[in-house]
Amino acid sequence: MKNKILFLLLLIGMAACTSPTELPLQENMKPADKFTRLFIDKIIAGQTESAFTNLDPEILNDKSEEFLRNSSQNTKGAILKKYRIVEETATTFYHSSMGKFVHYQLGYEYEFKNGKSILFLTKIKEKEGKFSVLAFNGQVLEAPLSELTKFSFDDKPILNYVFLLISILIPVFILGTFIIMLRSKILRKRKILWSFLILLLCFPAFFVNWNIGLEDFKLFNFLFMGSGYGRPNLYTPWILKFTIPVGSLLFWFRKDNLLREFEQASEEYNNE
Repeated sequence: MKNKILFLLLLIGMAACTSPTELPLQENMKPADKFTRLFIDKIIAGQTESAFTNLDPEILNDKSEEFLRNSSQNTKGAILKKYRIVEETATTFYHSSMGKFVHYQLGYEYEFKNGKSILFLTKIKEKEGKFSVLAFNGQVLEAPLSELTKFSFDDKPILNYVFLLISILIPVFILGTFIIMLRSKILRKRKILWSFLILLLCFPAFFVNWNIGLEDFKLFNFLFMGSGYGRPNLYTPWILKFTIPVGSLLFWFRKDNLLREFEQASEEYNNE
């Protein structure tokens, strides 16, 4: 009965995958955010010559200028209704010749009053307090990101449900094995070792894009409790992750030997 209840709770948890539709702006991201949104505003307003000055010399060329002009042409005059931050990361680098610099990944969902929504993705460099654009892209969205990336069962193939069921059953199997191992009469030092093996020895890893199906496979990618789900930002689909519970399978394969080992140790102790 307890196993059925646990299974039901896990199923509900997976089915109710939700996440915020926007990210709160972190304090350390505010200067980069201000620079990036001013850059995007210039493109929307058609101020391309001014926007060119924000490009890093590494990417300042005829191709990037043409791309900005086309982007400006597609958005020129649009009136902003609301924007949402959908990605914000910062990575600090130290280079022997270049010194310290920071790369920011900032993503925005811009919603305009004409009904159009655009996903803007940027990569910004900060060096000695000065910002420049290393990469920029804009993508017109067919619908709000919250709709495009939500975890839904609508129109999903049978294989997706198989992957979901596997992702739920694996941690149940691992947890059940772990409890049985703790209750089994095996040597204490063996229990410590098998605790780590059961909970951590899970590989290879399979990654399933909930929108398109099986996406990636990694031989050496360990995952606690054998499965999980999530997404790195708010504009990508949900990813299911599951592994083969190698540690749990090994325990069942070795269980009889471990029990016999305990019995032999007990007999030797009693005979002393």
